Amino acid sequence: MAELRPSVAPGPAAPPASGPSAPPAFASLFPPGLHAIYGECRRLYPDQPNPLQVTAIVKYWFTGTDGPSGFGFELTFRLKRETGESAPPTWPAELMQGLARYVFQSENTFCSGDHVSWHSPLDNSESRIQHMLLTEDPQMQPVQTPFGVVTFLQIVGVCTEELHSAQQWNGQGILELLRTVPIAGGPWLITDMRRGETIFEIDPHLQQERVDKGIETDGSNLSGVSAKCAWDDLSRPPEDDEDSRSICLGTQPRRLSGKDTEQIRETLRRGLEINSKPVLPPINSQRQNGLTYDRAP
Repeated sequence: MAELRPSVAPGPAAPPASGPSAPPAFASLFPPGLHAIYGECRRLYPDQPNPLQVTAIVKYWFTGTDGPSGFGFELTFRLKRETGESAPPTWPAELMQGLARYVFQSENTFCSGDHVSWHSPLDNSESRIQHMLLTEDPQMQPVQTPFGVVTFLQIVGVCTEELHSAQQWNGQGILELLRTVPIAGGPWLITDMRRGETIFEIDPHLQQERVDKGIETDGSNLSGVSAKCAWDDLSRPPEDDEDSRSICLGTQPRRLSGKDTEQIRETLRRGLEINSKPVLPPINSQRQNGLTYDRAP
């Protein structure tokens, strides 16, 4: 396990003395739902009293550690250690808290096979790992708490080409390919932020052939996309050629016709009537274009 940094989010740091052997007065300080999660962490990492669980000022606990939340899952992440690194980075915690914030504010839950279009290196570096797939944690088993069953969903970082293949086919198919390529994830689906090649560049023929065959036989299981949209006032002339109120064809700027405008308004009106959930919130100030979250049925 020297090359792994197991993480669980969101949840507070596990106290070294918590658990069945802790004094009753001390153990009572911690919500009963957390004890089940801590117990699973201690089972998997008996030599780590605190397996890098993370928390935030606002507690985004999916499972409801002191009461039911209705989500029933926690996020995990496995990251390859950088050469010469002596302490784990903090960005995975920020990443998972951003996803947790999205779930709580939008009420859209995550499921195994889902993918998240992030469009930025997960660690804010120059990495090609800029998106995420979600799957059942390969080691942490579902646990029973006083408020229901908790499952663990693992975040797996992927390249843009791998995300596109997941959208055209399905997330589980790409995850299975990642498991077969040690440097791209292996059986534990470890994210390597320094990975410079996609699975299609590592094995150009076999991997792409399997994806093409999967698309041909299975099709795509993408059933919906959540996105943040913006628009501008088209009733007044654009200020210059770069103004977003113009749509340029060649060198001549063109205004939207009245018919096109009315069709757009009617489509937006119907969409708002169907979906009453809040619009997707921005994850942080560096990603004002929001998070695109794609759902597999």
